[in-house]
This record gives sequence, structure tokens and C-alpha cells, in this order.
Amino acid sequence: MGISDLFGAHTFGRAQCPTFINRLYNFNGTSKPDPTLNSKYLTTLQQICPQNGSGTALANLDPSTQYCFDNNYFSNLQTNEGLLQSDQELFSTTASATISIVNSFRVVFAQSMINMGNISPLTGSSGKIRSDCRKVNGS
Repeated sequence: MGISDLFGAHTFGRAQCPTFINRLYNFNGTSKPDPTLNSKYLTTLQQICPQNGSGTALANLDPSTQYCFDNNYFSNLQTNEGLLQSDQELFSTTASATISIVNSFRVVFAQSMINMGNISPLTGSSGKIRSDCRKVNGS
């Protein structure tokens, strides 16, 4: 049980277009979409986030069952429908593909949350809290 199990929390939530827009139009500076994205899902996301849009639109992290705590998030990753590149990459490189039964997912997720709660973070001058979760402070 590890971080990939906690990514299951993405069964809820949304992300603003700037968080993932490069996957839709300029993946890794290629001026093309991420070739791993499901083409139908890509079209849907491009409608939600047009290339010259305002950037304030939101897309669901789990487009199929956004209001249910279930394992469909992992099913979406299996069909290359992961909204966030980090989620899709983590899925393709870990054992998270094995989480396929809802009850199993819930048990594994609950245990991962307990494990995370037992982490002893660095505090005081030994620890740092990121001011922006996407980058290390000062970079």
C-alpha cells in the first residue's frame, strides 16, 4: 500500500484548465496533444478548455462518477482517461492497476490514509511547507 492507493482520492474533485492544458495542446513542447490521452476524452477536454479560453473552467478528476467514492478513477486510468498527467504516469508505472474491486479499493485506501496519518513530518527548521504544491519553494 502506498502513494498510488492515495491517488484514489482523485475519485472526487476538479482541476482548472491551466493545470492540464499542456496535455491538450502542447504536450512536452510538441505543439500536439499528449498521445497517451484517449482521443474521445481529449475532444471532451478540449471542449471544456479551449486553447484560448479564460482558464477558469473546471474538469472533473473522475468524469464518469464524479460524485461517488468508487474505483472508477482507476478504470478511467486503464482507458487513458486520467486528467492529470501525474496520475496517468503513476498508474502506468505502479501496481495500482490491480485495484479493481470497489470493496478492495476502499479497504486499501482506508489503510493508506491510516499509514499517511502515522507519518512524522519534519518540523521547525528541519521541515518545509510548500507555498505552491506544484514546485519546491524557491524554484
